[in-house]
Amino acid sequence: MNTSQGMLAYSSIGPSDSLEKIVLLHGFTQAKELWHSTASLLANDLAGRAPHIISVDLPGHGGSSAQEVNLWQAAQQIVELCGEATYIGYSLGARIALHCALQSPNSVKRLVLCGATPGLRSNEEREARRVADENIAQNIEQTPLAEFLNTWTRQAIFDGYVPDETDISIRLKNNPSGLAQSLRKMGTGTQEDLWNRLSELSMPVLLVTGDDDHKFSNIAVEMKALIGPAAQHAHIPQCGHSVPFQKPAEFCSVVSQFILLR
Repeated sequence: MNTSQGMLAYSSIGPSDSLEKIVLLHGFTQAKELWHSTASLLANDLAGRAPHIISVDLPGHGGSSAQEVNLWQAAQQIVELCGEATYIGYSLGARIALHCALQSPNSVKRLVLCGATPGLRSNEEREARRVADENIAQNIEQTPLAEFLNTWTRQAIFDGYVPDETDISIRLKNNPSGLAQSLRKMGTGTQEDLWNRLSELSMPVLLVTGDDDHKFSNIAVEMKALIGPAAQHAHIPQCGHSVPFQKPAEFCSVVSQFILLR
């Protein structure tokens, strides 16, 4: 679908006129197809509500166009496409979902953030990260994508999750230039410090982290305190950063309960 910022590809399951709409936003180097199991599990868990579940290819990923859009612009076009819904994001998708909630709070019925950060707190940290992100972007442009993904997916942060052939085949359909542009415009180094804006979130918020992902678990604890009573934090045992893909059934269970109760 064409939006004001560019073309976004998406897939969906469930009745389009459902009152329970759910939007799934993937992580960096991923694509909408990786949400297939999650969407099916959520549809089953929430069968009584017959949800309409939309999986979106983020800018520069999958079938979406490679665009020079920042996180706010990406959030704007995703809300333009999906409208009022429960927004669920993982990693890069979680950072975009947070921007959706802050920019268009009336469109975000509930917010689920998995492996999210509100940004780096100092200019020095952001500048160092921008330099690191630029180096990675150049590596993506200069290295065969399969070779880059082999290195990327074996980072310590992803310990506990080994992508299978289907996962890798989906990632290999991405355009390297789109991934590089995405990192330059939407990487953590370019993200504003949003810590002092978390108190603006009034919709129900679920923060999900794996118990083995100590960095993002600690971030979630801080986020919950700053958001206040609207937020809750779910811990997934024996799981790292890649919660929706390492432990899909457990992830969908806590998300479904959150939707049913909030």
